[in-house]
Amino acid sequence: MEIGPGPGVLHEQLVDRYALVVGFDLSRGMLGKTQERLSQMGKFARLVQGDAIRLPFATACFNALTMTFVFSAIPDGPTAMSEFYRVLRPGGVLALVDAGEPDSKNRPGMWLARAWELFGDFMREEAALMQAAGFAMRKRKQFGAFDSIRLVVGQKPLDD
Repeated sequence: MEIGPGPGVLHEQLVDRYALVVGFDLSRGMLGKTQERLSQMGKFARLVQGDAIRLPFATACFNALTMTFVFSAIPDGPTAMSEFYRVLRPGGVLALVDAGEPDSKNRPGMWLARAWELFGDFMREEAALMQAAGFAMRKRKQFGAFDSIRLVVGQKPLDD
């Protein structure tokens, strides 16, 4: 499942690689853009509108969740992270890319984080929230301008 597929650029790639792909977004308009993009290419994905803190899916039904520049826009990060954990199967992977404060606290990177907040986003430590929800950390990497972007990957334990 891709949470927040936006206009469907990544979603298009996912439907080429996997038999079943779900797009989930709060914005009905963005889901429409994703559908339009996929339809023009003769591709299909299940698209569902809703709120990430109340995912309308059964427990342990997805192998993987991904999101790009979405998590920082969710006001209740801990609840959303718990929902991501709930819907993943044991061994399932959560991968997210988002803006964040650089570990080095470099001035330009911190300025970028404050700018994201001015636009309504929430800067937080995704890795800590993943671990609090029960995920095992697999990767955390900073990159981009002044290390202001993060890739964070967590995995639901197999014994859960």
